[in-house]
Amino acid sequence: MNSELFLIAAYAIIWGGLFGYVFFAAGRRQVLAGRVRILEELISEQGAGK
Repeated sequence: MNSELFLIAAYAIIWGGLFGYVFFAAGRRQVLAGRVRILEELISEQGAGK
């Protein structure tokens, strides 16, 4: 019985960590996409100014 609880706890920790990482990576991806969009706008403005 005790080993079954440890196994369930280990699976919960592993899956929780995996889902946490996926949400963290998705948030970082949105931040990076926003920064790329800003850089593209700056580059297009510099090209239009010349």
